[in-house]
Amino acid sequence: MNCNYLAFEGIDGSGKTSFIEGLCEILDNQSKKYKVVREPGGTELGEGIRELLLSHEYKVPDMSEAFLFCANRAELIKEVVIPEIDSGSIVISDRSAYSSIAYQGAGRELGVDKIYQLNDIALDGFWPEKVVLLDIDPKISLERQKISDRIGSSEIKFFERARQGYLDLSVKHPDKFLVIDAEKEFSKNLDIICEWLSIGKT
Repeated sequence: MNCNYLAFEGIDGSGKTSFIEGLCEILDNQSKKYKVVREPGGTELGEGIRELLLSHEYKVPDMSEAFLFCANRAELIKEVVIPEIDSGSIVISDRSAYSSIAYQGAGRELGVDKIYQLNDIALDGFWPEKVVLLDIDPKISLERQKISDRIGSSEIKFFERARQGYLDLSVKHPDKFLVIDAEKEFSKNLDIICEWLSIGKT
């Protein structure tokens, strides 16, 4: 595999969990050492922040939402991601700071550059090396969701802005992003991802 820190990105319902599970099965078959983390979450503190961010019980102002994500990442990167990579593991992240650029920066219209700067401080510049972006029409992805959390229950225009935010990132960072049409066949998409990451399926 040609990177140590990989993130899967995309709007809610794009299939990140399924692709991570598919990739992990391949890595297991190859006896590769890896660690899966999720955002928000990933630590005891992070799971508490996740509850604040996603529960319908709380009303979270947009900028507070952005800062809570940053607080989670500041701990996660220091306490989990970097130590795992230093120990020889591949870190596979279900979302990353790029989610905040798309969701809070573009989706909440807080400003892409502003949210990038906040997260760069939280990460101390330690961003994912590679990003698989699962691109999908929000109308289709939202229909896939069985239960929507607080952010997942946002209006469709929010997700359209977030989707465009992701696509803009892929154009800005073409060497780092692989854009996958998440509406196409899963197994073929997984083949494309494996080829891009320079790993075989056996």
